[in-house]
Amino acid sequence: MIDISIRDILDITRGRLIGDIDTDIRQELLETRLTNMVVDSRLVNRGSLFVATLGERVDGHKFVPEVLGITNAVMIEEDLDTIKAKSDVDRLPENAAYIRVNNTVDAMQQLARHIRMRYDGRVVGVTGSVGKTTTREMITSALSSSLPVYHTRGNMNSQIGVPIILSDMRDKPSDAAVIEMGISEPGGMDRLAEMVSPDIAVVTVIGDAHIEFMGSKEGIRNEKLRITSRMKEDGVLFINADDPLLYEYRNKTGVKTFTYGTREDADYRAADITYENGYNTYTYIHDNNRIIVNLSVLGRHNVINSLVAMAICDYLGLDLMKAAKSFEHFQGLRQRVINSDKGYKIIDDSYNASPDSMKAALNVLRDIDVTGKRIAVLGDMFELGENSIRYHKQVGDYINELCFEDGTPVLQHLITIGNESSFIDDQVSMDGIETVHFEDREEALKYIRSILEPGDVITFKASNGMKFGELLDRLD
Repeated sequence: MIDISIRDILDITRGRLIGDIDTDIRQELLETRLTNMVVDSRLVNRGSLFVATLGERVDGHKFVPEVLGITNAVMIEEDLDTIKAKSDVDRLPENAAYIRVNNTVDAMQQLARHIRMRYDGRVVGVTGSVGKTTTREMITSALSSSLPVYHTRGNMNSQIGVPIILSDMRDKPSDAAVIEMGISEPGGMDRLAEMVSPDIAVVTVIGDAHIEFMGSKEGIRNEKLRITSRMKEDGVLFINADDPLLYEYRNKTGVKTFTYGTREDADYRAADITYENGYNTYTYIHDNNRIIVNLSVLGRHNVINSLVAMAICDYLGLDLMKAAKSFEHFQGLRQRVINSDKGYKIIDDSYNASPDSMKAALNVLRDIDVTGKRIAVLGDMFELGENSIRYHKQVGDYINELCFEDGTPVLQHLITIGNESSFIDDQVSMDGIETVHFEDREEALKYIRSILEPGDVITFKASNGMKFGELLDRLD
């Protein structure tokens, strides 16, 4: 958080210092320059601005006395007596910078926008229902082959995560920044766009994630496309032409829009796609450019994710051969391939799930070369609203249709774990697929161990709340 003093923070957020502070110390505090902004008390260091947020589970105000033993600046929205009560202390440290604001999350976002507006590089904003993180990382990889790039870390794509990411964007020199923007409710994208103000925006896929709060896929699309709401006149939008909901809206976005995908009329196109052991090769096509791209991660969906990264490099006039080369050793964050010592292969795609991403995971299983069985372990998908059962059944219907050219099913075993995943199991009627449902993970683990053999490939997919990661840790 470069060149930000406590005085600056007070001006930007319209906050005020509260508490008893000696006059001389007050002036010293006002000129104190802070190094980073954090909401997790475990990450506080000397020079941090600790922001006490009111979370659903944890109220950051209770950690104020603890963090003031390390830093001397906190941003709060409660009075000091309330903080003492919440943190169960009789006294709070004196002569510290208690910066009181009306709403700490709003204040974080104001700070983030201030910092972003002083960033000189190009900013790429990435959103969508599926593939945001992988696309973000692919764009970062491609741009980094020619430029120094700053980018979102981990899953910091929320109303709190984005301002933390933006607060650090000027700390290290970069010519471009790639910022992931995730939303879960109406109005969320306007707030993110106000902070990020992307020069280039990407919308990956419109799916069913968070439909519980958005009402419909059209509602999700319209909210995602609000990513352009704070764009300058020269801003551009890239949308996935293979997504019908996005493609039909290509001339209605209000900004200069490019399409990318496998359609013949896409502005940036992937053609001649081939698969070998689950890995992808394709030809990137735009105007007179035709470049072979070898992609070291699984799945056709990742062809499209890498395609927009190539397209952005092309738009910016960067070296496309270097960009393509960067994908030969690309390592995704979400999907891990684990080669077991026992001879089978595990695809860990368990970070999160929606109907679209679950279908994509099944497609990966179809495309990978296997000497043994193909096994899918699927769990509950969350935040699908009142139609959740129907969406789970849709995955079952998709499995029924997932066949090779000779009509044989892709899967030999389907294992479902949880509550609503039972509707996936119930819907599968394809001959040749052995299905079994478990409510208990321990019983599921015993069964999985009993059927796995050398040469098998097994994929795991569920919403993060199903904690499949704990299951995987004990499998191998």
